[in-house]
Amino acid sequence: MPIYSHSRLATFENCPLKYKFQYLDKLKKPEEATVEAFLGSRVHEALEKLYKDQFFEKPNTLEDLIAFYKSEWEKNWTPQVRIVRKGLTQHHYFNYGAKCIRNYYEQYAPFDQSQTLATEAHIAFPLDAKGNYQLQGYIDRLSKRADGTYEIHDYKTGQKLPTQHEADAGRQLALYQIGVAARWNDVGPVDLLWHYVGFKTTLRSERRPEQLVQLKESTVSLIERIEAEKEFLPRKSFLCHWCEYKPDCPLWSHPLKVQSLPAPKFEKDEGVKLANSYVETHRTIQELEARLEEIRQQLLAYSAQHHATVIQGSEMSVSIKQGERTAFPPKGDPQRDRLERTLKKLHRWEEVAELSTSKLLHILRDHSWPPRLQSLLKKFTRSGPTESLRVIKSPNNDAPQ
Repeated sequence: MPIYSHSRLATFENCPLKYKFQYLDKLKKPEEATVEAFLGSRVHEALEKLYKDQFFEKPNTLEDLIAFYKSEWEKNWTPQVRIVRKGLTQHHYFNYGAKCIRNYYEQYAPFDQSQTLATEAHIAFPLDAKGNYQLQGYIDRLSKRADGTYEIHDYKTGQKLPTQHEADAGRQLALYQIGVAARWNDVGPVDLLWHYVGFKTTLRSERRPEQLVQLKESTVSLIERIEAEKEFLPRKSFLCHWCEYKPDCPLWSHPLKVQSLPAPKFEKDEGVKLANSYVETHRTIQELEARLEEIRQQLLAYSAQHHATVIQGSEMSVSIKQGERTAFPPKGDPQRDRLERTLKKLHRWEEVAELSTSKLLHILRDHSWPPRLQSLLKKFTRSGPTESLRVIKSPNNDAPQ
């Protein structure tokens, strides 16, 4: 059983195929970082230095930290660092990182709110009594206040500020709280703190014991889902722009292959030609179906006006039949519940009740039942090849704004 982490779990949730590429297939990619990750590392290093030096009573001025940040930036920067967002340069990101450090320094100087116990603290802990499900992580800073309250700090350099509700539902630091409690015997109350340094804002949250128990159970269920996964389908999202496995992904491999081709070669690509033919034919069918429905309504109106049920054409005629349709109340209608209760009372329910295989397929796809029941359900399934085509918008290969 592998040791999981919050980032590993989040990778599966965001895109099962990326999870497979990264953790199961272990596809080796060129050493390449996004500028967002690079910036985050440099800011973390500066704040780690701040608290490590403070332990030895060696204070840092804001100028000291910015100078350290600049030195580490220049030492580590390479042309392989990817800038995805259009219109932004290395200079813009460097200035933003400096702003993050400045915000934090101004917000917390002289940094005596709590005693730092560790920075970049590695923790590993079980999620269950038998130790079958292991988790690990790195805490940016662990500290303890004078009243005995532990604090788990996380520095965030992103450009999106979550709501308090999102912080209260966050999984990562709550999992770290479980690990801290397993490692230190005197852990009582714990404050979870997310420092959104770009906004000069800190979000705080607490977890009750029953919430931590529920978190353990839900995390174990997620791990069981991962272990039972067979398909690992790709999931398209905004995150695709930063994914290093994009050239390997079936959602992107062909668009990336043809995007840089000159116009004549692009139009001659076999895949492009087939897609164009399919789209054109699909559009024609849609237009014909719309026209067919329009003529249908006109024929119904003509039939009613002229009291004719057969309309003669040049070679063939159109027969029109009208009547009433009988239907039972749909799901959600109060009458539906009454109907079901009546049939059960009359002992006729088994004659009309039918297994909904489509609903069972939805349950399997959405993992809405517990893993044990999902596994039991899968034993009754039959697999076979299937194909479907649909027309979608072309993938947007442009960098986000």
